[in-house]
Amino acid sequence: MTYSIVARDPATGQLGVAAQSCYFALGAVLPWARAGVGAVATQSMVDPGYGPRCLDLLAQGLNPDDALAQAVAADDGRAVRQVGVVGATGAVASYTGTMCIDHVCHAEGEGYAAQANMMGRDGVCAAMAAAFEASDGSSSGGASSDGTPSLATRLVGALVAAESLGGDARGQMSAALIVVEGTPHPHPWQGVLVDVRVDHHPDPLGELGRLVRVAEAYHLCDVAEESLVRGDTAGALAGAEAGLALLPGEGNLLLSHIAALIGVGRLDEAAAELQGLVASRPTWEGVVRALIDRGLVPLPEGVTVDQLLARPAR
Repeated sequence: MTYSIVARDPATGQLGVAAQSCYFALGAVLPWARAGVGAVATQSMVDPGYGPRCLDLLAQGLNPDDALAQAVAADDGRAVRQVGVVGATGAVASYTGTMCIDHVCHAEGEGYAAQANMMGRDGVCAAMAAAFEASDGSSSGGASSDGTPSLATRLVGALVAAESLGGDARGQMSAALIVVEGTPHPHPWQGVLVDVRVDHHPDPLGELGRLVRVAEAYHLCDVAEESLVRGDTAGALAGAEAGLALLPGEGNLLLSHIAALIGVGRLDEAAAELQGLVASRPTWEGVVRALIDRGLVPLPEGVTVDQLLARPAR
């Protein structure tokens, strides 16, 4: 009923999992990932417990084969399960129970594992593997700063390849994707770069690709805001501009861009952008005033919000 892929990006160390199914809200039960630890896809007659169990075992130092073997051995329903695991080093493991419904497959490659069951035809796992290995960044999603495709982009591309062969025998409904950093964090909720899900949609993969772009744009916005807090106004401006390139006109990203423009002294541009933002939704003015009043968006000496809002266009 589902096809999925788990993978590690060797360039960044990022770990991710993505899936599509004709099953409501698969994102609530199938994808699991923990920064610097691994990613898990648990499917077929799904037992969500495989996610935290395998991740806990990986965090304890077990390799994916041993972690998955322990989880499978403890499961009386193992015959109807299908699971893929990738660890922080890129080692992978897969399991397909004997009672999973045809067409069923799994495929492993360097740094990734693809798995599928209840497919309309054979070849879905091979298609995911080929698309992931050959990814050139042309599918939905974004790219890293050096122009190479992001891990999220490559995962979406693999799902698109699976669907091109017919995918789930019952059709499409939901999709989900999680990407985490390759470096461990003290808490399991930290280090999440992308976490998006489509619970019920006629084109879940198209919507998933759109949400990946939104998530990557907002991540760049977060980077910009963190740069501003550190006083790195040039870095903040670069991050805000990169985010807006992915998601033009988004109000929250525009606000970060305005703050960065102010920080580098480009007040005419900041004023014009602020006036446009307030014109699109007047209540933005109250938000901006509150941020400035609290010192979260500092203005140069002698400059006020009123002056920015009244500044003539140049």
